[in-house]
This record gives sequence, C-alpha cells and structure tokens, in this order.
Amino acid sequence: MTTLVDGKDQTFYNRSVHFLERSNGRWQVVANAGHPLDDAGVLAYMERAWNDASLKNDPSWTERNYAFDASDVSSRTGGIMTKAQAVADARSSTTVLQSLDLSDLNIRTEGNTAIVTGINRVTGRDAQGKSIDRRVRFTDVFVKRDGRWQVWATQGTTIQ
Repeated sequence: MTTLVDGKDQTFYNRSVHFLERSNGRWQVVANAGHPLDDAGVLAYMERAWNDASLKNDPSWTERNYAFDASDVSSRTGGIMTKAQAVADARSSTTVLQSLDLSDLNIRTEGNTAIVTGINRVTGRDAQGKSIDRRVRFTDVFVKRDGRWQVWATQGTTIQ
C-alpha cells in the first residue's frame, strides 16, 4: 500500500492470513488471523452451514442453532413449527436434496438481533420421487444469547 507521509510517498507491506473452508465445492473465508469474523460474517457462515446440514438431512444443526423459543414457517405448507417440531420434521424428512444455493443475502444487525434475507434455490426429489426445482425468498431472524447467534424465527416464500 502506498500512502503519503510527510509529503512523500511511502510504501507499506501488510500480510494477511485467511482461513478457508471448502463447502459445496466453493472455498469461503471463515476467519482472518488475529481478526475473528464480524457478526455479519458469522451469520453468513451460519446460513451456508444450515444449507449444508439440510443437504445431509442432519437435524443436529437445528438442535444446536435454533433458540428454545424459535418459530419456523414452512415455505411448502405455510405451517408454523416450534423448535421441537422443526427437529422432528428434519429427522423424518424423506426429501433428497441435490443442491441449495444462496443468493441476494442481506444481513442487518442491531444489538443482539439480526435479520438475514435472501433467496435459496432448492433442487432435488420430494418424498414421492418428484423433481424439485424452486426458489424460496426467506427472512431469518437471529438473536444473540450467551454470546452466540441462534435462529429465532425463519419464514420462506416460494417464488413463482
């Protein structure tokens, strides 16, 4: 980097170490040496980890990351579920997902509350073997409790 010091150009060199993780065939930065992710970075990482867990039909992500008083509004049925119901739904799901791709992420934080909006493109096969290819616009509300972000509410709307 070149900057002016006492009216003269001075060149400074900085080193940065990034920690990367490969997820869904993409490399993503998960931390910088000496600089932890900010809240927006953590929330973006959580959204991607949520998709990874959904692809694997892994309900443990929901168990760990949903707040005890979370609510989940289904983009498929419009029904509302508690945390316990969302975990049970994830456990019993026979849907086979092939891909979940996030786009248009917008992350806003205010104190211990955050809102994440975006679009998730879902492909796979439903319980009857029928092909799925839909886009879902979602709003996820997170609350920071005991120093960590938790899903407080989630709602999805299928885009026609």
